[in-house]
Amino acid sequence: MDDASDRRIAAFCGLLGGVLIGLEGLLDLARSALDLAGGRTGPASLPFDQGMVLLVLGLIIGVFAFLGGLRREGRAMVAGIVLLVVVILGWLALGLGAGLLSLLGAVLALVGGVVFLASAR
Repeated sequence: MDDASDRRIAAFCGLLGGVLIGLEGLLDLARSALDLAGGRTGPASLPFDQGMVLLVLGLIIGVFAFLGGLRREGRAMVAGIVLLVVVILGWLALGLGAGLLSLLGAVLALVGGVVFLASAR
């Protein structure tokens, strides 16, 4: 495959990973809102914090996956490095048990980052 199709595949994986991570963040925020509506303020703080972090991670991953998929070849290497670093830092911050959607999104973002790096050779 040529570099443009590699970057398209990597951008798709990164964007899908960012969307899945953001969706997990929205689900955590909804769970936190339900806990607050039920009067349980203690259990509501952890999903809220985790949801906000997941939303920010999903946004950062999505932005850099989009930027890496644009035409310039120099952006692919930077986007690949940023995707790998953000996903690894997210895993260190939240752990692997954050949720199934965030785990799947992180794996897709990692695949996107590796493909970006491979296409930037």
